[in-house]
Amino acid sequence: MNWLKYLVGLSAIIVAGCAAYFSVTGLGVLFAGASLSVMVMAGALEFAKLVAATYLKQQWDTIKGFNKWYLAISVATLMLITSAGIFGYLSNAFQQQNLELQKVERDIAVYQTQITKNDTEIARYTTQLTNQQNIRNSQESNLSKQIDKDKSTSRVTQMIKTADKEITAVSKRIDELTIQNNVALDSINSIKNNNIQLEREVGGFRFVAEAFNVPLNDVVKFFILIIVLVFDPLAIALIIAFNGLIMKRKEEDDLSDWDATLGDGLDELMDENYKDYEVYGDKKRREDLLAEMMKNDQELGLYDEPITLSEKDSEIFFNEIENPSEPNEQLVNAATQYNEDIKKNEIDSTTKSVEENEVTLTEEEKAALEPEITDEILMNLQTDYSKRPIDYDGDGSIDGYDTDGDGIINIVRAEHPSRAAAIKDMLPYYAKKSFNWDDRRNWINDQNAVNYWIKNIKPSQYPTDFSGKSY
Repeated sequence: MNWLKYLVGLSAIIVAGCAAYFSVTGLGVLFAGASLSVMVMAGALEFAKLVAATYLKQQWDTIKGFNKWYLAISVATLMLITSAGIFGYLSNAFQQQNLELQKVERDIAVYQTQITKNDTEIARYTTQLTNQQNIRNSQESNLSKQIDKDKSTSRVTQMIKTADKEITAVSKRIDELTIQNNVALDSINSIKNNNIQLEREVGGFRFVAEAFNVPLNDVVKFFILIIVLVFDPLAIALIIAFNGLIMKRKEEDDLSDWDATLGDGLDELMDENYKDYEVYGDKKRREDLLAEMMKNDQELGLYDEPITLSEKDSEIFFNEIENPSEPNEQLVNAATQYNEDIKKNEIDSTTKSVEENEVTLTEEEKAALEPEITDEILMNLQTDYSKRPIDYDGDGSIDGYDTDGDGIINIVRAEHPSRAAAIKDMLPYYAKKSFNWDDRRNWINDQNAVNYWIKNIKPSQYPTDFSGKSY
């Protein structure tokens, strides 16, 4: 059963840790005005919730009165708070995607509106072109009749020229509108191609929404609600189950320790001398043996008051050995305490030995052990063109994303316009003039800094040809 205990414990830690992370982060998003303070408070409450659940499970029978029910109600309330934080975190995550998707849809809608407007214009101009062509054909017929009658054709000829000009102008306008539509269609296709990943991320929810003919937001809320209903309750249930397994194992260990302690005592009693006493019926020797044992117990403080031994007591004692009854609580507790003391001494001894052998390195020694970062290593660095998050102020929150691989935010991630405006004027630590690029260990492991170095620093400071020895 040990593997089950450890498996349940590991699952409890993982689920509770994930629930705490999502809850703390979600509450920080919900209370963005004081996100750090709220996250610290939420983290403390999450830890207290797990401790309270453990305490209630292990001490339920001993806790009395108001404290028991207050702790139980507090744990239930904290579960609701955790669930609300998880809901806020997941909702915010979807909204980030949804906002980007809405922006894409708005951009496409602009081009679609232009195409619709141009199509209307094209239809109108097409009708006008048809009318002008009919007029021209009619005038050409009149011209033929005027020629047959030897009459003046100047007026008809002028009308034909005017119709030709109108036809040319209308045809040109139709061609311009057609070109605009083609450009708009190309722009729409380009937007869709650039956001294939975004469509893939939201596509599952959209398919479900279309299949059941419900709004996309309702589908997402329902799915998040299902996760919330099972997330933190499962974490608490696993914590309780883990504590139950620990308590069961402890009871088994206590019983085994008692059996071992009692067995050791019986082995000492049943030595060769005792066997001789029993065989030959030497009651005096048996009483002396019992008296010596009780004297030792009194010296250990096992008895509150001195005990006077009688012959009847001796008979009762040895009869108990031959026909033992159920162990008393005091004996079990004594055996348990003895074994715990032994284990504690072993742990303390091991810890002391490790601490005595532990070696502490200075910062200079640690730096000397790190590998040297050569110029050739720098020149082999590669730009990461993926969508990378950037934290300008180092507060642990994402301020925006770099999409072109230059180490600078292109897409600002801020809920308030003032914050977005501030981010646009900010620079990361590696883009400031005072930053020391010669301290390579300070930035070599930051891909955003590497991208900025390749884009802005590398071309001006470092060669590109390593074929020679002098560079």
